[in-house]
Amino acid sequence: QKMKESRPRSSVIDQIAADVATLYGYSVELADYFLKFFAPAEAIEFFEANEEDRPTTIRTNTLKTKRRDLAQALIARGANVDPVGEWTKVGLVVKESSVPIGATPEYMAGHYMLQSAASFVPAMALNPLPGEKVLDMAAAPGGKSSHLAQLMKNTGTLFSNDAKRDRCTPLMSNFHRLGVTNVVVLNLDGRRLPHMLPKLDRVLLDAPCTGVGIIARDPQVKSKRTVEDFVQQSSLQKELLAAAIDCVDANSKTGGFIVYSTCSLAVEENEAVVDHALKVRHVKLVPLGIGGGEGGKDFGSEGVSSYRDMRFHPSMKLTRRYYPHRHNMDGFFVAKLQKVSNEIPERVKKDRRKTNEQVQHWDESKWTSEFMDQAMDFEEGATDGDLKETSKKKAKKAKAAAAAAAASGGSGAASSQDSKGEAGSSKEVPKAKQKENTAKPQPWGKKLKKSKKLALKKERLGISSEDAPAPQAAAEKEKEKGDAGGAKGKVKVEKKKKKGGGSAGDEKGVSGPPKKKAKTGGPPPSPSSSSKKNQKPKMALEAENGTSRSSPRLSPAGKPVSLSGPSGASKGKEEKQTAETKGRGKTVLKPKAKKGVKESGSKRLITKKKAPVGASSGEPKQKPKK
Repeated sequence: QKMKESRPRSSVIDQIAADVATLYGYSVELADYFLKFFAPAEAIEFFEANEEDRPTTIRTNTLKTKRRDLAQALIARGANVDPVGEWTKVGLVVKESSVPIGATPEYMAGHYMLQSAASFVPAMALNPLPGEKVLDMAAAPGGKSSHLAQLMKNTGTLFSNDAKRDRCTPLMSNFHRLGVTNVVVLNLDGRRLPHMLPKLDRVLLDAPCTGVGIIARDPQVKSKRTVEDFVQQSSLQKELLAAAIDCVDANSKTGGFIVYSTCSLAVEENEAVVDHALKVRHVKLVPLGIGGGEGGKDFGSEGVSSYRDMRFHPSMKLTRRYYPHRHNMDGFFVAKLQKVSNEIPERVKKDRRKTNEQVQHWDESKWTSEFMDQAMDFEEGATDGDLKETSKKKAKKAKAAAAAAAASGGSGAASSQDSKGEAGSSKEVPKAKQKENTAKPQPWGKKLKKSKKLALKKERLGISSEDAPAPQAAAEKEKEKGDAGGAKGKVKVEKKKKKGGGSAGDEKGVSGPPKKKAKTGGPPPSPSSSSKKNQKPKMALEAENGTSRSSPRLSPAGKPVSLSGPSGASKGKEEKQTAETKGRGKTVLKPKAKKGVKESGSKRLITKKKAPVGASSGEPKQKPKK
């Protein structure tokens, strides 16, 4: 009727939540949560079911007796018991009893355990096999752990852990009463267990929760729990579930399974925790395998795959929920995971589903008129391959092009200097500019081929493969020059001045930059003998001809001597000076063979420094430094 009055739905839900809080004793926030989780009519059924007591159920301990024998013994004592359902073979429902069920001789002998029907499901879903290594991470008071030992037939190893020490006492007393002998009780934080236990076959985690599924047994939950408690508790549950997964060995031949369960109906503590585990670990959801449902499916309601603004993995339907108003059981959630790999992902898997609002998807809604009318500029001559290139590749290509341009610029400068030398310029090239042209670094890369590296090296040294004469042509050219100038040798030796100087040509006719006048008073070299083609660096020619800065050639007077090229005038002057000094025994001519040069006519002029006055003839002769 209120909806027909054209009131907004939100105001109607708020009014119902206030009424539920007044009638049933819930907090307004918790009542509003369940009104939005269920339909309003089903939510009222849920509230009504929590006001009634759940039926008492017991689990038969097959380590000591059978369910049929136990049922007959209890009926003989005045109890009315029936099987819980087709999905379990060990459960009994106690409808009426004239004696306390928790004080019978059968109970004291350990023939059965008082346990809710919903808590049978986690141990049945884990289904441990005899001889396996199993862990119950939150075991107290021992109902699920004793069930696991029962399924393992008291073989293998069962680790039962609880973080609270005072809860370990009833845990051990129940094990003694039920006759469990394959158990090891631990009192540790569950998050530390992966570093303390060996790899296990199966792990059960009945995580600590807010308990909103067992309101019928604990009415205080109605008023003391809020939505904020759901979020805070889920952070601890995520850590415990990740630790439980790390304890399991994915390569186990019979195991590799983890069961996660809570006695809560909050989505934040159930589906959200499992969905987080699917992102941070290599696991997948599998069916529980308990049967008892329609069409051979598992007994219970399917898990929630979407709630409000939350979206979960589609396989969340394999999880099971149990409600008081649907199954007449405590509210419970059970999920079974199988570990695929022991590796831990380095980062959380991203949710790229269309249902995720944080992921932007391109569809027809983006085709606005403003976007469709927008003009796009492309480079002229660009191909599809160019458009697909990333910014990294473009930057790399631009860098390589700039390096190639710099290399070509350096070679252009060297060629312009050569042309000036051929014109017969008598001016000396500045040292800074010469050093820049000869020693400019080239951007050699590892990816360049060997031939390209060689070409760049020649450009760096000022040698051009095109301008370099062939060996025969060079020999003929030298012969012609020698005949014209009356030269006797074919080797040109570079002489160093005291403060630096040019370089003389080698056997190929390559000469250095123009030199200044020598201090000895000789005539300057003719322009024809100072060709600038194929100029080599100064240090390279010095190393080739055996001269260096530290060992200049000196005349008898102690001054540096400059040997000119093969011109006639300079050669005659040299012969005259040699004849004069030869009589005094201070200058000699010694032939010296050189690689790649004929020995005939190749001589090197070597001068000796005049000994100081008063020096004894036995003193060692001064040798030039090498």
